Formats: sequence, C-alpha cells, structure tokens
Amino acid sequence: MAKQTSLRFNNRVGLVVLLAVALLVLLFLLSRGRGGPNRYVDETIKISELLAAAVQLAEAGGDKIVEIRKMDDKQIGQLTKGLTKEGRDEYVTLGDQLSHEVISSGFRRLWPRLQFRSEENDHAVGVSRVKVDLVDPEILSVVRRDEAVAMDQVAVWIDPLDATQEYTEGVKDSELLKYVTVMICIAVEGKPIAGVIHEPYTEDPRTGIAGVTKWAWVGHGVSKTLQRDIVSDGSQHDGSVKVIASRSHAGDVFAVAQTAFGKVEKIVAAGAGYKALQVAEGKADLYLHTTAIKKWDICAGDAVLRTLGGRMTTRNGREIDYGLAGNPKNSDGIVATATESRHSEYLAKLRTGAPL
Repeated sequence: MAKQTSLRFNNRVGLVVLLAVALLVLLFLLSRGRGGPNRYVDETIKISELLAAAVQLAEAGGDKIVEIRKMDDKQIGQLTKGLTKEGRDEYVTLGDQLSHEVISSGFRRLWPRLQFRSEENDHAVGVSRVKVDLVDPEILSVVRRDEAVAMDQVAVWIDPLDATQEYTEGVKDSELLKYVTVMICIAVEGKPIAGVIHEPYTEDPRTGIAGVTKWAWVGHGVSKTLQRDIVSDGSQHDGSVKVIASRSHAGDVFAVAQTAFGKVEKIVAAGAGYKALQVAEGKADLYLHTTAIKKWDICAGDAVLRTLGGRMTTRNGREIDYGLAGNPKNSDGIVATATESRHSEYLAKLRTGAPL
C-alpha cells in the first residue's frame, strides 16, 4: 500500500515538473518574441518598427560614406563594375560596400527571415554593429494604425550609395556631393509603402549639421524634413514644363520631352533619389527616364511620391512591381510627377508626342 502511494506521489511530482518545464519553455519563446537581437522569430513584422530601423540604418550607411570620402582617392577603392546601357562606366567604391554591409547586417540581425535586395553584394567586410531603436517617436506620431504584415509579403530594396560617380568626383567638385543619397524602400506584395532617402551631405536646416533624412509612409505621413513647395496641376506661367533628368546618362530625355511638351525647362541632376525628391518637393514638374533603371534606384522615391499624392510609372503607364521574384531591372523607363492629374496629362502627351 505504501509502495502504491509512493508511486502515485512520484507520478504527480513528475507531472508537475514536466508542466513546469513546458511553462518555462513557453515563457522563453514568448520572451524572445518581445526583445533581444532575434526578437522577430514569428511570422509578422510591424511596419512602424521596420521603418524606424530603415531610417537609422540609412543614416549609419551615410556615416560610412562620409567617413570613406574623407580618405584620399586611392583609399576609397573605386572600381568599375561594368558599363551602363549608354556605355558609361558604372562605379563601385568602398563607400558603397561599407554602407551596404552596415545596412544589410543590421536588418539580418533584427529580422533573420527578412527578404531584401541591395545594389551591392556581401563581401564579408567587417563593420561595427549599429544599435537600432525600433521605437521612433516621429514615426509613431503619424501612425494612423500600425500594420503588422506577414513576413513573406515584405520586400526591402536597398541602394547603399546612389550617385556613385558624383561621389568619386566630389573631391574635385564638392557641389556634386549633394546628389549622393542612401535609399531604403519597404514594399508589401510588390507595392512600395514606405521609403527612406538619406542625404549625407545636405545640411539639416533644424540643426545646421550635414546629414538629413526624409521618409514617407503611404497612408500615414512624412518626416518633418520633407518640405514640399505648393504644387499646382498646371505647367509654369510661361507654359514650360520643368523636366529633371540625369547628368550622366540622360539618353534622349530632353528631345522626347520637347517633342511632347514644346517648351521645356531642363534640369540636369544626378542620382535617382535626388531627382525624385526634387519632384516630390515641387522643384521639378517631371522626372523622366527613357532607358532601363534598377528598382533599388526608384522604389524609395516611388513610395515618397505616392505618400504625397504623386505617381511614378513606366513610360507605358504601368505600375512597377517591387516583388523580389521579378527582374530587378525596370526596362521601360519612368514617368514621375507630384500629382496624379499631372501624371495623366504628361503621360498622354508623351504617348502622342503632341506639344501642350
């Protein structure tokens, strides 16, 4: 009898211990979901937190770019990685690579399963770990409703250094450095929903210090640094259209624009991010690109324009798919404007070639 009682007691103790262990395991898993470097082991991701990380990682990438640029030309590691469609050299520097490494490693540490594509590839360059705060008061101040999205629906596009040519030439002409940007774009189911454009050499008017970050989240709002001039739906008072295009590979942009619009004010600039911001902020009417362009060059600008009521499409008027399964190259050029109505008007003229 005593033996049976002892067995029942031992069984109960064993069951209690088993339940306690199971509870501890459950609590451990839940705690990993709430904090720590691998906190996102579940199936969803909050866009507010992903955007906060994108802002800080873009700024960290910009810091690396500025740091490398202070070295002499031999130390920035300028290489030619190929030719553009127009036959010009396409450059990559140590600034490109270190910016890529700090951004990509930051995302991997926070969200190991996050899918992203960058202009540059991993080369195991050692970079210091960036501390990221996923709670950004400015972002939270514009949130209408936070969005938790399935991880496999999210794609992040990274351009660690846009306007590399101007970055390399900046030692002789520092004015060219204003075109340099770091861009990160968040796309969900192929649509750009948030974009970050960091300008490491542009002075922040609030602080007087070089380095300003502009971000936008579709359906929510924009950063305080994204200042927009009043944008009307018409052309200029003299009937001209301000068209911004690349200084290094404009192709036939201005010829196409003059055929379509008649009177054109030409704005020559570098960097897809810079040009998209000029349109978003009302300093140019149309960003027109007639040749192929990579999606990491345009995704962030597309998101910014969408947030502000503008539009970016291919020259054929098609929306650009930013899903990672597709081709990273958009072969059909782009038409980008600050308003929907202006986009419709300009696209119609570009299709017919009839002057305004």
